[in-house]
Amino acid sequence: MAATFCSLSGRIIGGGFPEVAPRALRLRGNPSPWRLSVQPVNNRLRRRRNGLSGLVASISPPSPTRAPSGSTKLYVSGLSFRTTEESLTSAFEKFGRLVDVNLVMDRIANRPRGFAFLQYATEEESQNAIEGMHGKFLDGRVIFVEVAKPRSEMPARKQAPPRLY
Repeated sequence: MAATFCSLSGRIIGGGFPEVAPRALRLRGNPSPWRLSVQPVNNRLRRRRNGLSGLVASISPPSPTRAPSGSTKLYVSGLSFRTTEESLTSAFEKFGRLVDVNLVMDRIANRPRGFAFLQYATEEESQNAIEGMHGKFLDGRVIFVEVAKPRSEMPARKQAPPRLY
């Protein structure tokens, strides 16, 4: 059995042996920022017919990076479609004074697209929010908080070819 690393979701898809998982976390030779830990389970209920204990593998998200100088704007991803601006504000206001909360909405479905931008008054507050909320649960989903990158640093989007129909 083999395990496959999904580059979109950051998860291992399918079954696999624990020896295969570290290799699955490397995509085309690039080391993954995700951390893998494999621990034995010595629970009698989990013992198989052959008498061997099982192994539990867990993958943790990459550790947040330090905010560059002057950055107070944060990018929050992995949000639930049930998340509202009020719930986002209440979860993040304990780290400092929020200047702006922008929950990006899907105009057609009239629901959040799963990410948001937050801006704090100071760098220290934004760094506290990254350290306090990165990898935590909000509305039933694990969220990821990082410094927002300017559009100039984002990779260029490929334009779709014209549709011929």
